[in-house]
Amino acid sequence: MRALILIGLSCSWASCSLTVDTNVTQCSLDSDCVHFGSHPSCQAGVCVSSGLGPPNCFFGVPVEQSDFANQCTTSQTLQFDNCARLNMCDDTSLAAAFTTSAPPANLGTIPPPVTNQPVPTVNCIDVAPNLIYITGSTNLPPLIKAVQPLLYAGAPPYVAVFAPQTSCKGAGSILDPDVTKHVIKNIVNNSAFYYDSTGAQQFCLLDVAGNTVDIGESDVYPASCSYSVVTNTADYLGPIQAITMVVPSSSKQNAISAEAAHLVFGAGGDNGRASPWSDAHFYFTRSSGTGTTQLVARATTVDPAMVWGIDRLSAANLVASMEAIDPSVAESVIGLLSSDFADKGRANLRELAFQQRGQTYGYLPDSSVETFDKANVRDGHYPIWGAIHLITATTNGVPSQAASSLITQFTVPKLDPQLVSAIIDSGFVPPCAMKVNHTSELGSLAAFTPAFGCSCFYDQRVNGKSSCTACTGNGECSGSTPACNYGFCEAQ
Repeated sequence: MRALILIGLSCSWASCSLTVDTNVTQCSLDSDCVHFGSHPSCQAGVCVSSGLGPPNCFFGVPVEQSDFANQCTTSQTLQFDNCARLNMCDDTSLAAAFTTSAPPANLGTIPPPVTNQPVPTVNCIDVAPNLIYITGSTNLPPLIKAVQPLLYAGAPPYVAVFAPQTSCKGAGSILDPDVTKHVIKNIVNNSAFYYDSTGAQQFCLLDVAGNTVDIGESDVYPASCSYSVVTNTADYLGPIQAITMVVPSSSKQNAISAEAAHLVFGAGGDNGRASPWSDAHFYFTRSSGTGTTQLVARATTVDPAMVWGIDRLSAANLVASMEAIDPSVAESVIGLLSSDFADKGRANLRELAFQQRGQTYGYLPDSSVETFDKANVRDGHYPIWGAIHLITATTNGVPSQAASSLITQFTVPKLDPQLVSAIIDSGFVPPCAMKVNHTSELGSLAAFTPAFGCSCFYDQRVNGKSSCTACTGNGECSGSTPACNYGFCEAQ
């Protein structure tokens, strides 16, 4: 039997190809093809490439954290060469990278927002009789916009009024012992807002004395903000959000390792070692109270309070600031941004593949630079993600009617199809499409099978196609996928 010849191996393992001699029978079982490498399968007597990679990937059912991080995949990989770029070529020097740190330099005053908001002329209390007052991360608005149509259709209808702050202030608005922090007030150029029946954002004025928060939202666990969920409070988990490191689209950079990111955000570039990110004035970051900074800091072993860079006040302002950067310094620029904003900004910004500790290749949140499928978030290759936390006060374990009207939309086993679609379209991942989960901030991963799966619908929504069997009822599904969910046969 002639040898199977491997040709044209590229960084996108799905595009790998094999040249074969079809005049002979090469195999009868998959095991007959093992010696060719890259896990080909036996099809009609011929060893066919699986498209799986990268080299030396883990092939099997992942259990250990390294298994999830290095499992075989068809996703695109982008490598950051720590040896060539950081002169860190062995385990000892790589480990030493995480012990290198320096206090953040004083980089001057926070720049003003790129865009100014209109001054509200309407009082929030006059918008509707039933309001839900929410505060938290500036990454939340797409989900509020997604759920508002269902709130309008409720009995009684509700309108969500959101005051943008940070994840930790969102958690503190319910959990802080100081009850004065449970009240939101008007802030110039950072007004509360709601979405009207057409989906348009409308700013409004809170009461002069402030309004008590019904739901505090956080992109991170309360413990990351030094809070605990105490008696008569509850923390409900919502959709999944990835956090990314981004550069201007004109930059030549496409990947970063955990070691390099630590030297950037924990040591200001370590005197030029983490080139081209050597000038902290060009680190576009958020405050330590944001989930964006909290998650990246934990993924790169940096104290969130000691992250280098200039706080750009909000996700939207960070995008606008990076897009306005002088092209001559674009190579020096790096920013921290949630993937929903990064996805919308792809024309001018590029997400960096992240090569976590113990990986030899970096992964994007998505399977490639062209897709929006969050495949590597969903299966464990990409680690910088977390669930949205909806925190509220309870009485006998039950939230208020106002809080419940919104929270239950995100926490019932089967989400409304309209909401699932809106969550996906907003750049988030509904839990029903996840294959892994964790129970602490960037904690140990475990395989996850949702009670009511929607992976097939998710794939169809983001890719325009799905390999799953379409259905209109359970009677059309069988075998390992007996449940008809959102129009496709799922495991359950």
